[in-house]
Amino acid sequence: MPQSTVALKPLSLFQLFLLFTAVIFCCCLLGIATRHLTFLASFWPANSVLLGLLIRFPQTRHPISFIGAIVGYLLADTLQDTPFLLNVCLTTANLLYVLTALALYIRFNTLIRSIHHGYFYLFLFSFCCMGGLSSSLFAAITLPFFNTKFALGSFVTDFGYWFTAEIQNALLLLPAMLSAPALAELRQQFKAFKTQTIQEILPLFAVILSIAIGYYDAGPGSLLYPIAALIWCALRYQHFSVAIITAISCAFIIYHVSQSYLLLYPDQYLHNTISIRIGLIMMTIAPLTVSSINLVRSKLIQELQHTIAHDELTSSLTRRQFLQSVQLIQQQATQQGQTTAFLMLDVDHFKQVNDSYGHQMGDRALQSCVQTIQAQLRPNDLLGRLGGEEFAIFMADTSLEAAYACAEQIRQHMSQTAISIDQQRHFFIQLSIGLCICTPENHQPIEHLFKQADDALYQAKRQGRNQVVIST
Repeated sequence: MPQSTVALKPLSLFQLFLLFTAVIFCCCLLGIATRHLTFLASFWPANSVLLGLLIRFPQTRHPISFIGAIVGYLLADTLQDTPFLLNVCLTTANLLYVLTALALYIRFNTLIRSIHHGYFYLFLFSFCCMGGLSSSLFAAITLPFFNTKFALGSFVTDFGYWFTAEIQNALLLLPAMLSAPALAELRQQFKAFKTQTIQEILPLFAVILSIAIGYYDAGPGSLLYPIAALIWCALRYQHFSVAIITAISCAFIIYHVSQSYLLLYPDQYLHNTISIRIGLIMMTIAPLTVSSINLVRSKLIQELQHTIAHDELTSSLTRRQFLQSVQLIQQQATQQGQTTAFLMLDVDHFKQVNDSYGHQMGDRALQSCVQTIQAQLRPNDLLGRLGGEEFAIFMADTSLEAAYACAEQIRQHMSQTAISIDQQRHFFIQLSIGLCICTPENHQPIEHLFKQADDALYQAKRQGRNQVVIST
């Protein structure tokens, strides 16, 4: 599941040109270093990195970015003494893949997100396949016209080798690029990973063990040894971690198995490499899709839990969630010897607001009330809506003076906060507040605190409203 598109620090066109030239040039040099047996690179990251940048950072989709990428492609192969026309042919094939996949992504991105986020990688895989198809057809048709080592002998072989290389590189690089979190979040994930228990590390250990067994087996079945462990990781780890683990695992397997078949069957190396890549492509999709769907499921559960725990109108805690949270925090405060405060709040003459301005304005008044209250509370204070226009606050680790000062601030700010009816008209609301303090020496159950604060609230109502009364 990709992160939301990210905004880069504004770059000038010249900086954008230099950035894409440098990135693609370095990626091409890395790919050229993997060329062996005098033919195409076994790992070519440039195309997928370019596609990943354009997807992740929409503001880089500018002609100057493509010009910079073209310069990077041409410059890298020029340093290898590749003939100019052949260099242009290879660069064109590379760009066809990127442009086709990017155009499909832009065209269908809204549709993908409306269907189901969990299937993102299946759609991305299909886009990369279409891009690889256009790129591979162009390369397989044009390369034989050149007296070059890159033509492998037949149209089918040229097409298959180029196509599987594109899809393989896409699945190894794009998931990690698109799901990479911000630097601050990445640091948090790394710290959390270092503190994991043995039980939490077991899925990763299972991946390493399965790869080690496959390394010593080296048979055709060794390709599938890590699949169960990778799916286990997909169910337990965060999505970016799964993308990294999957990419490293599959890259190692591709390299190891390909080298083994090169030594055992040099005459069938190309055919075996294509077959191995297709198998690894299928294996890579499985944990990524499981992880993506699991991420969506977790988010849906969190949203459901938030909906259950929070009032729909005001986003404050529901009565049930508020009382459950208070019960837990009160127990912790008692164990630590802290003083706590329980406040009951009620909007004065709220029925008149509804009768005079309508229920819609009454809802707006309640929302304004909650916003004003929350602005005066500490991050750990709890605010709940008990029903109608009645609210409650629980404050741990406080004092009578601090709690009373907070209640007075809330009351004063609320009475001074204008609630707009239109551009010319507005009205104000006021609060009555009952306050109850629970000290470590006078510990009482929540029900008793609730009643004391409620009694203090009604005393405030009887004494004229718009005031704070402390329970005695």
